[in-house]
Amino acid sequence: MLLWSCGSGETEETLDYVETEEDKKIAEFLADKDWKPVREDNGLYIYKEKEGDGRKPGLDDYLTLIYEGRFLDGTVFDGTNGEAVSFPFPVSNLIKGWQQAIPQFGIGGKGKLIIPPALGYGENDNGPIPGNSILVFDIEIVDFSPTPPPPTIDMSVDYSPEIDEYIAANKLGEFIKTETGLYIQIDEAGTEEKPTLNSFLTLNYEGYLLNGNKFDGTDGVQTTFPFPVSQLILGWQEGLPYFGKGGTGKLIIPPYLGYGAQDSPDIPANSVLVFDIEIVDFTDTPPNAGF
Repeated sequence: MLLWSCGSGETEETLDYVETEEDKKIAEFLADKDWKPVREDNGLYIYKEKEGDGRKPGLDDYLTLIYEGRFLDGTVFDGTNGEAVSFPFPVSNLIKGWQQAIPQFGIGGKGKLIIPPALGYGENDNGPIPGNSILVFDIEIVDFSPTPPPPTIDMSVDYSPEIDEYIAANKLGEFIKTETGLYIQIDEAGTEEKPTLNSFLTLNYEGYLLNGNKFDGTDGVQTTFPFPVSQLILGWQEGLPYFGKGGTGKLIIPPYLGYGAQDSPDIPANSVLVFDIEIVDFTDTPPNAGF
């Protein structure tokens, strides 16, 4: 490990490593900050504000934490809005930068991670994260467990009337409605083999709201997710196993199986989500990008 330091007199010759373009961008980002992160040999930067206690998570543990992710320009792309959230997947399913850094913090630990693209999502676009993005995370480890947390589903609000109205108004035809209130329309079932929570998907999809506003999608270019189905929203976790390879259809997802009360510029809080999906392929082997 090497301590990163900034100062007007520092030159490349004083560094104990070969400075990359990512290092230069990170140095510029850190120039007006009082952080003194440690630079790992692979270019990951870790700043420990508080190391936490001696109980530290391993790759097989499930985290409860508070975090915020942003780009070098300060734009926030993900986070928990100051609330503790339990991940339904182990540390081993996170991007490489998290896999490497998280075990260095104990319960109560806080810090910042600066993750170069090779340890994040690589050169591929991933939702709101453009390819080759350097990622900055504020993290606080609240707790961890060797077992996954049970999913929290609050079905106290019934969204069926507005979903039924949407289906009728758009003449979408017949849907399967599950016990959780998820609506599934199967145009093509695909192969008999179906994805599981451990599968990594290659697919085409478009996501939009009931008012027709599109908030996400692949624009007809098949995309391979660098994380398993277990990291997707609950509506996808439940609905995708209805489709095999070559399967196509539609999912209409009530908020408690989607993004709930979280608000974002593209998805207002408590939004019903509509997805057109095509499963191109899936495998239990993680793709190279992002891992």
